[in-house]
Amino acid sequence: MMKKNRYTTSLMLLLLLQAGCSDFLEQQPGSQISIGEQLATREGMLEAVAGMYSSMETTLRFEQYTVYADLQGGNLKFSPDALGSNQGALSVPPNVQQVYNFNDTALESEMESFYDNSYAAISAANLLLEYIDKVAYLSATDRDAIAAEALSVRAMMHFALLQVYAQNIKYPEANTPGIVYKTETLQEALDYAPRLGLQETYTAITADLEHALSLFPDAPVLEGPGYSYFRAMSAEALLARVYLEQGAWENAYTHATQVIATSGVTLTPKESYLESWEEPLQPVSEILLELSVSVDADGAIGGSRSAQYGYSSANTYADYVASQDLLDLYAPEDIRGALFVVKELSTLENEQLVDRPYYFTGKFQGNPGNPILRLSEQYLIAAEAAYQLNNTDAALSNLNMIRERGGLQALVQIDNLEEELFLERRRELAFENQLFFDLKRMGRAVNRNDGCLATTCILNYPSNFFVLPIPQSNINLNANLIQNEGY
Repeated sequence: MMKKNRYTTSLMLLLLLQAGCSDFLEQQPGSQISIGEQLATREGMLEAVAGMYSSMETTLRFEQYTVYADLQGGNLKFSPDALGSNQGALSVPPNVQQVYNFNDTALESEMESFYDNSYAAISAANLLLEYIDKVAYLSATDRDAIAAEALSVRAMMHFALLQVYAQNIKYPEANTPGIVYKTETLQEALDYAPRLGLQETYTAITADLEHALSLFPDAPVLEGPGYSYFRAMSAEALLARVYLEQGAWENAYTHATQVIATSGVTLTPKESYLESWEEPLQPVSEILLELSVSVDADGAIGGSRSAQYGYSSANTYADYVASQDLLDLYAPEDIRGALFVVKELSTLENEQLVDRPYYFTGKFQGNPGNPILRLSEQYLIAAEAAYQLNNTDAALSNLNMIRERGGLQALVQIDNLEEELFLERRRELAFENQLFFDLKRMGRAVNRNDGCLATTCILNYPSNFFVLPIPQSNINLNANLIQNEGY
């Protein structure tokens, strides 16, 4: 089975996106009737579910977002221009220049599309939740499945927004704002909703996921590989991630260990770890949720993360490669240090072209799906939560599962376990959009060395610039939407 799913573009998706405009003020007369007609049959309802996933998939694959945490945190640098008058020159891709320099602007934010499209995906989920009880053709199982998946998507997208646009619990200012939490689609009262507080936002996200866990049947409502859709185990894995971000250590540990014990998924073995990532037709065996690449009605692929990380030929390759800061973290015996496509590329130095090695990640070559949740992360969540709960034995046990699988020796006793937990997350989850969010939630500084072309390579914590500005177009439409400090 090809590593892609049948997320198709349909009339329903267009309607959902229309209904999902971030300001909720662009409803055309009659659009509710059109949506009602589309949802008049089970087939139409399932198209709407597929549309919701398609909206989430394209939003989470948006370049500025999908490279955000690795780029800001220091895992990435840039490949040289392949052709033309600037051949060999190193430069920042134009669509991330502001974000990369920590000077994104509200008026012309490079992440405006991410903000708007995230709320569009949320609106798609809300639309399903509002309609499933209005139709008679759904079985109780179908109704529960759609509700559980829509609640999970709603939680996922709100959490993605929270990580980008809100400070974390370590931020030393009282009454830290969270984000606007949308739970209804067309209600005027929500058009001008204010931002919830940070803890209120976490509560809303975890409530959606806990509710979803009470509803999931045995199988997703759509056909296709189960890993492409939210199921109980992936919703619980996301819940563990959210609780870790919140600093709710007991809950993070409970849910992570529950996923490990009951999901039926096991860690990808050391012997097949590299080839599992490089396999073009399947996700890694330990996947819990992978958003498959989109295909249109003719079977054409809409895009994948290889657009950011792929290498095709000496003249065709992506912009982002591993920094030496990251590469130096892999010991010689660590098999993950071999998970790179190493290419000599012409680089302009002192007005001369010289060949230099560049390391493209092996995780996203070909047309890969987008791995959102893996079992490895659950072990790392359990390890960190156990450490915070003063359970050193459990912390080491879970950490060593990942270390030993990577070819490293197990740790028996260590003075700075917290640092090792951070470094292991950086090694294992590289290129999976985690590092900058880890730095923020741990209260650590950004320190970008190798290949940094930014005007700001070091960003101490706390700083206003650990979050992005809310796009001004949204603030203009919502007088209750308060801008982040510093913008």
